[in-house]
Amino acid sequence: MSENQRKSVRTHLMSSVKLTHPDVGTVEVKTKDISDGGIYLLSKTTNLPPVGSQVKVQLIDTPFEAPILDMIIVRLGDNGIGLKFI
Repeated sequence: MSENQRKSVRTHLMSSVKLTHPDVGTVEVKTKDISDGGIYLLSKTTNLPPVGSQVKVQLIDTPFEAPILDMIIVRLGDNGIGLKFI
């Protein structure tokens, strides 16, 4: 059994997000959780940029216009992607 090596505590967060990358355009996905280090997005699509790609992410179901954040894809999983804050 491997030990959890996460540096930040994850907090469950369900929200709609726009993810944008020049090669795939803009896709709408849902968040699973967030931490000080990054965010995990749920996505069944296989049309995503590879690990190491920089993407833009924006929450879209807030009562105000959320900032657009630059993030790096650090993990592609079966049900989503892990992103790291830049």
